[in-house]
Amino acid sequence: MDEERKRRAQALEREMRDPHSICNIDCLLDTVTALVNDCDHESLKRLKNIEQYASKYKPVSKQICQLRMNVEDFDFIKLIGAGAFGEVQLVRHKSSRQVYAMKRLSKFEMMKRPDSAFFWEERHIMAHANSDWIVQLHFAFQDAKYLYMVMDYMPGGDIVSLMSMYEIPEKWAIFYTMEVVLALDTIHNMGFVHRDVKPDNMLLDHHGHLKLADFGTCMRMGPNGLVVSSNAVGTPDYISPEVLQSQGVDNEYGRECDWWSVGIFLYEMLVGDTPFYADSLVGTYGKIMDHKNSLSFPAEVEISESAKSLMRAFLTDRTQRLGRHGIDEIKAHPFFKNDTWTFDNIRDSVPPVVPELSSDDDTRNFEDIDRDESPEEVFPTPKSFDGNHLPFIGFTYTGDYQLLTNDTVDAEAKESANTIANHNHRHRPSNSNEIKRLEALLERERNHSETLEKQDKALRQQIELISKREAELQRIASEYEKDLALRQHNYKVAMQKVEQEIEQRKKTETMLADAQRNLDNEQKIRTREMNNNLHHNEKIVTLEKQLKEMEENFKNENEHVQKLKKQVAELGLSQQELEGKLAQTQALNATLHAQKEALQQEVAETQALLAQEKNSRSQLKEQVKESENKLQTISNDLERVAQREQQAHEDNRVLNEKISDLEKANASLDFELKTLQSRYQQEVKAHQETEKSRMLSREEANLQEVKALQTKLNEEKSARIKADQNSQEKERQLSMLSVDYRQIQQRLQKLEGECRQETEKVMALQAQIEQENCKKNTLKSQLSLQSSEVAHLKSRENQLQKEHTE
Repeated sequence: MDEERKRRAQALEREMRDPHSICNIDCLLDTVTALVNDCDHESLKRLKNIEQYASKYKPVSKQICQLRMNVEDFDFIKLIGAGAFGEVQLVRHKSSRQVYAMKRLSKFEMMKRPDSAFFWEERHIMAHANSDWIVQLHFAFQDAKYLYMVMDYMPGGDIVSLMSMYEIPEKWAIFYTMEVVLALDTIHNMGFVHRDVKPDNMLLDHHGHLKLADFGTCMRMGPNGLVVSSNAVGTPDYISPEVLQSQGVDNEYGRECDWWSVGIFLYEMLVGDTPFYADSLVGTYGKIMDHKNSLSFPAEVEISESAKSLMRAFLTDRTQRLGRHGIDEIKAHPFFKNDTWTFDNIRDSVPPVVPELSSDDDTRNFEDIDRDESPEEVFPTPKSFDGNHLPFIGFTYTGDYQLLTNDTVDAEAKESANTIANHNHRHRPSNSNEIKRLEALLERERNHSETLEKQDKALRQQIELISKREAELQRIASEYEKDLALRQHNYKVAMQKVEQEIEQRKKTETMLADAQRNLDNEQKIRTREMNNNLHHNEKIVTLEKQLKEMEENFKNENEHVQKLKKQVAELGLSQQELEGKLAQTQALNATLHAQKEALQQEVAETQALLAQEKNSRSQLKEQVKESENKLQTISNDLERVAQREQQAHEDNRVLNEKISDLEKANASLDFELKTLQSRYQQEVKAHQETEKSRMLSREEANLQEVKALQTKLNEEKSARIKADQNSQEKERQLSMLSVDYRQIQQRLQKLEGECRQETEKVMALQAQIEQENCKKNTLKSQLSLQSSEVAHLKSRENQLQKEHTE
């Protein structure tokens, strides 16, 4: 082979062996399996070329999947995480029995995402960071549905669970902030910006040290150290203003956006909540953009000035933010000055909290998660070639073994050389001297090779022994470290308990002093309440006096009403007397009728007794006059009776109006009496409630709460009194209107009855007058007849006298 061809072949071999190359052996094998998965559909096999390729390489693809790392090499233990694109499982490798965390991502779900290539940065960083601050990727493989990333298991959980279990003191915050700074510096040195730094992505290993995870939002920086993005990537509470401004608009920013998130993280550890939290997403973003005015520190939380200074330096504009010129200016900040940790020795130091673990698969620091049993979505059957698996070519990674490494190539070359030698031995050429020389050379090479193999075997045995001893020493050292860390942790816990006891004692003394002050205040309040009670008692006595006066007034009004009722009864009696007189008048009319009959009898007697007519004539005239006088008297009496009856009706009307007014006044007085009684009861209840509230306030609340409750009680009382007064006023008005309505109805009925009675009386009197006039006319006619008869009798008498004289 010529040198040029050999050079090109060796360059190709180097590319195939290079794990960073996009044409390494794993990428080529991924290409075979991806093309088979994309072509293995009946609708595509109708094309001859695709059908030939699929049928030729499908067995090869199946063999590749079986021989490479796959999901069947692991035993599932527990589900420890779940997200939008997949889940995280705790698994154990069947051969090595090593425990790992395996992230499983759905290919279908990721292809629906606009930036579906986010997993490449995560795979690259975890595979090639080679840092104690980054979770290490051990294996990456795939099948037709999922991508798998097998990484370190972090049994300490995340910082979120740590903050929920402990109240983080400032010294602990220094430790974890220092480790986050070093971890982010590793990411930045690899040329990436994280863009989603938050406690959920900070995991703790079995020693308690912090490691960064979840690099799906990472973006590679350009030559100027900046990234250009038009999407606001990150978690709302931790996102920086410059990242937030990039939503929908291409915006440049650099690694300083991660230092903003570190400031949020430090604030959350010390305060317990993020600094720009709001009930709505718009409110949170508004506070972030107005961070100069919205950043504040609660007075009830003790925070050192150096911590406030660091947070203000992180939570500011990107042009002034700490860390924009490098990590050294962050390391030099006074907040990190302490006697325990430095940025150089912190990895070898004992963390504030060392997880207590019972085994290598202990999951006590992870919440139990229910597995999603919903049906999984897969790629639909394509009608044409879609290439759904092509974006995932090159994803496979193996950390402990690389195909076509030098050892493998040398072994294969050696085996090939032996094969060639054997083949040449079977087909020797005719040149015996050359053959002997070559055989001798081959023998020397074989002896040398055997010697090298023996040395290599001995060296391998020594390496194995040294490795075993080193592993044993590491195990012993790790046990000592765990024991030391546990003892230091117990010592710190004991010291913390002592400090807590001292603080508790101080708090108890403070509480005792506060209780003494509260007792003095309660005694003052009690004295004041006693004075208030005296005032209330005086007010109650005054109200009782007013109630008695109102009762006396009510009694007097009742007596006045009784008097008026008596007057009404007397008027009723007088009315009855008038009615009796009217009956007498009617009896007098009957007497007149009898007299008339007597007069008629007398006229008859006058006709019978002519002799007596002369004497009775004058008597008749006098009787007629007396009858006329009696008739006039009767008419006058009738007029007087009518006038008196009219006056009686008027008096009765006035009395009824007075009675109506008195009933209204009585109803009003009854209403006022009820109002006063209800007010009295309310005052008594209010007094009782005041007594109860005073007792409760003396036992359970301080003076301010008592005042607030008293104010609220007074407001509720006044509102209730106003409502009662309004209700009672409406009831009083309604009762008065109903009384007026009933009185008007009664008066109307009474007036209608009186009108009918008066009409009947007038008609009766008119009939009587007509009868009397008829009787008068009859008497006049009878009188004229009697006069004519008297004249006739006189003439007869004269004639008789003349005859007697003659």
